[in-house]
Amino acid sequence: MGNAWGQAMNDGNPLTRVLGPPARLLALAGGWWLLFLSFVTCFEIIGRKLLGFSLQGIDEVGGYTTAVVSSLAFAWALVTKSHTRVDFLLAHMPEWLRAFLNALAYALLAGFGVFASLRGWAVLEETIEFDAHAITPLGTPLWIPQSLWLAGIVVFAAIAVLLALHAAWLLVTDRRRVNQLYGPMTLDEEVAIEASAIAKRQEGTP
Repeated sequence: MGNAWGQAMNDGNPLTRVLGPPARLLALAGGWWLLFLSFVTCFEIIGRKLLGFSLQGIDEVGGYTTAVVSSLAFAWALVTKSHTRVDFLLAHMPEWLRAFLNALAYALLAGFGVFASLRGWAVLEETIEFDAHAITPLGTPLWIPQSLWLAGIVVFAAIAVLLALHAAWLLVTDRRRVNQLYGPMTLDEEVAIEASAIAKRQEGTP
């Protein structure tokens, strides 16, 4: 995450500088939750095998965790350009076409984020209306994991919309900046980031 954080803060995008910290906070929260769950799962395994007891519902919580943590990480992946893009033809296109496609990619991602948020809200609304609970030993009120899951998607959608609007504005005013800020990282840029991280580790700097 350190390499991605450095890239997000140093790519010259003013929106990334503002939106990066909250996205990183969500990703860190998800990471710490995963770490906590892994310790609890180990305790559960040891308890079953050696001590003859079981913590009920760990597998259920693990399922909720997968959905929630994934949605919390969407925004961070967006800010750090970590989403996969098939770009082997992009470098061979004219600058104006690359700028248009890069802006279009963010517009489509923003549209998907808004659609997912609306559908997620519809699911949560129905859950609250029927007071739905999981049919498990925990009997979890489903609005709790669904609310956390939806929160991650909404944050992702909001950031995607802001970035898409910025990319669209730059498409009209400065096409080169669109490619610089919203195009995929080149191989040379990725190598430079990794080389910088290795150098810092060797120097013992954080």
